[in-house]
Amino acid sequence: MNGPLIIDARHRLAWPRRVLSDASTAVLWGAWLWLWSPILKSAAWLAELGTPSYLTLSQLLPSGSAVDLQRSVMALVGTSGTLLVWNRLPARKLRASSALSVRDYARYFGVPEHALQAGRRAAVCVVHHDDSGRIVEIECRAPAACPAAADEVAQEEAVAA
Repeated sequence: MNGPLIIDARHRLAWPRRVLSDASTAVLWGAWLWLWSPILKSAAWLAELGTPSYLTLSQLLPSGSAVDLQRSVMALVGTSGTLLVWNRLPARKLRASSALSVRDYARYFGVPEHALQAGRRAAVCVVHHDDSGRIVEIECRAPAACPAAADEVAQEEAVAA
């Protein structure tokens, strides 16, 4: 792995999306730091006082109550847990649709199978419609560079007639 682990595709975004991305990132970082603020304040206060480490965190918070600390810790744990669960969710996968056969297409459009197969092989294929949009006739021309395909189409038309 020679490339960077972080994929940075911001240069591909239009400027309004880039601004929205930057703003949402700044808001999320701000919320993350706000959740950590009681712990950061208490650590700074602890460093200033030189207090022994056996004191509990609820005793170190002079400005907030223990309920505020519990709410902050629960918000922090909840946010972290949500991000971890979100990361584990499987990506939405598209189901591959089953390919229809030529017979199914011929039945649906009401045209002979050999006409559809000839149209797939033809270099030029003209489809004639009636006034309501239904297929009336498929006119095919074989590729000029491949005479074997023209012979095959002629054989199929002879068999169908």
